[in-house]
Amino acid sequence: MSDLSRLTGVGPKRVKILGEAGIATLRDLIYHLPRRYIDRTKFTPISELQVGKDAIFLASVLSISMVQTRLLITVEDAGGSIELVFFNGAQFLRNRFHEGQQLLVAGVPGFFRDLQMVHPEFEAIKDGKIPPGEVLPRYPLTVEMSEAHVEHKFLQRIALEALQGFAFSDGLEEGYRRELQLLPEAELLRALHKPATAEEIPALRRQLKLRELLPLSMRLERIKSDRRKVGRAWPVSIDLKRKLADGLPFTLTAGQAEAVAAISGFQSQPGQFCGLLMGDVGSGKTVVAMLAAANVLEAGGQAALMAPTEILAAQHYQTLSPFLAQAGIRAALLTGDTPKSDRDALVSDLASGAIAFMVGTHALYSQDVAFRRLGLAIIDEQHRFGVQQRLALSAKGGHPDILYMSATPIPRTLAQTVFGDLENFTLKDKPVGRLPVKTRLVQPEKRKDMLGFLLKEALGGNQVFWVVPQIGAKADASPHAGKTAKADKPGGEDPDIFIPANRKREEDIASVDKIKSELAAFSQEWKVGIVHGKLPADKKETALTAFRKGELHVLIATTVIEVGVDVPQANLMVIESPDRFGVAQLHQLRGRTGRGTAQAWCFLSIPDRAWPPETYERIAGFAETTDGFKIAEMDLRSRGTGNLEGTDQSGYGGLRFTDLIEDFALTQEVRQYAAGKVEGSGG
Repeated sequence: MSDLSRLTGVGPKRVKILGEAGIATLRDLIYHLPRRYIDRTKFTPISELQVGKDAIFLASVLSISMVQTRLLITVEDAGGSIELVFFNGAQFLRNRFHEGQQLLVAGVPGFFRDLQMVHPEFEAIKDGKIPPGEVLPRYPLTVEMSEAHVEHKFLQRIALEALQGFAFSDGLEEGYRRELQLLPEAELLRALHKPATAEEIPALRRQLKLRELLPLSMRLERIKSDRRKVGRAWPVSIDLKRKLADGLPFTLTAGQAEAVAAISGFQSQPGQFCGLLMGDVGSGKTVVAMLAAANVLEAGGQAALMAPTEILAAQHYQTLSPFLAQAGIRAALLTGDTPKSDRDALVSDLASGAIAFMVGTHALYSQDVAFRRLGLAIIDEQHRFGVQQRLALSAKGGHPDILYMSATPIPRTLAQTVFGDLENFTLKDKPVGRLPVKTRLVQPEKRKDMLGFLLKEALGGNQVFWVVPQIGAKADASPHAGKTAKADKPGGEDPDIFIPANRKREEDIASVDKIKSELAAFSQEWKVGIVHGKLPADKKETALTAFRKGELHVLIATTVIEVGVDVPQANLMVIESPDRFGVAQLHQLRGRTGRGTAQAWCFLSIPDRAWPPETYERIAGFAETTDGFKIAEMDLRSRGTGNLEGTDQSGYGGLRFTDLIEDFALTQEVRQYAAGKVEGSGG
């Protein structure tokens, strides 16, 4: 039996509904805190009421009338009047009013011919005694909770009841609470469920955020302290770095040179270095990583570069191996498709140190792959790897330095950067002559116009990436589309009611087969190729090669092309059902275009179904910017930070109440406090 069933008014049905909303225990309940509050402690004159803004006021009944099934009550104060409208239970309510009666009225004013309130809350004033106002909590609700009358006042009552009997073991040391002037946990939660005044709420919320930030910050600062005790210093390379730089067919940008110098500086210090190199597609992150590896290679160490796909790993190897070979460094490529005989030889040479720079996929973290002296692990497009995969590579070789690279940091990594767990390096320079990709949303009624434009461009020599979310068949509706979709109610949208993420519906969305048929029906002139994850490797490579050579007008693909496909002459992209992708993934896909000097276009094809406002806002926000760092913030807002210390990649990782963007100043304040405490204790 659930502990919740012990609470007054919570039967089996409500236990089930609460559980489906993520409230399964007493602790879940007391931490299901209000998302906003309504201040009804200050009375507003009728003349100052604003449409859509909740208010409470004193008034007397001026007139009472019935119009069909509606009850209309006109009330007034010294400065004005307003009409109260009741649809439900009008006959019953009629007997509760009389002219001259003094009322306390609360609700949200609307406008229909004149100012009015529909079904406001009201209370008759007896003997001239005005009841005190209160601050009303507004909790996150699901549709099912609302239908079962598990609403704001009910949640407040059972949360306060639960707090009375809940045994707290405060996780924050008393010394920290005293220094930071924090309330005991139970007292803080009680005040958040039922604040005495609206003015105290910001301070209460700040304490709540500080309570969840401090333990996390302390642990991350200890991780940094521990890193300083392991690893080794790598002297800054001079000769090898010069040879590699001289062999490049271009001069480093100012941003690249600064990043190489900064990373080298950290590598030369004692301890294990961990950094994040961020830069949009084409900004030259791989070259920076190679020059950073020179510090390790010149000192006799080894470097590894791990990429998420065989396509990208092969591209990195083809790009870097000529420069490394010219400088006398042996490089090799190891993937899941490497023949066993070749693989055995590569693994042996890597273990002996004969191979100094190994490029590969997840095959690099296999148990039998050992390095003689791994000094730098480079993890490219790190958002594509699970945490365990990244840790498996970085655990080889006795605490090697680690450099993550990403065009769009995942929220977990961005959050680590905010906390200072990773050193942050940014490449903002764009290659000379490269134009930003223009992104447009295409409504269903404009689809034929888009097809005509693309056909004309394709026949004129341009090429099109056409991205679909699936190969074939039907799929459930996007979790992005449903996570925060507001429910329609007869009286309009309730901002506190959300549809649970697990409520799905089946829909017919774009697929490889569907788009291929649509293009054939539109014109027989298209030359179309197909690439997806289920194709055999040889057929996949055949299609990619034909597209690179310009033999195809259109390449219909799933997200297999997200990274590692470089076709500079392909300046057009269509992304079907963009709501089914995260904004970080959309950014990576869009990065396949705009690699030449011509103007590139990305069309986001809106499906023939309604999007919730939040989904439209997310996709429209993505379309408005090509800045990978702004997109990373968007991703952080929608997906959360992930588990900052463990292996969970999505969700909020314990940070339920802190917004790492809005609360940036507080995170820095807590970080500095934690750093001082860890340093003072000797780590």
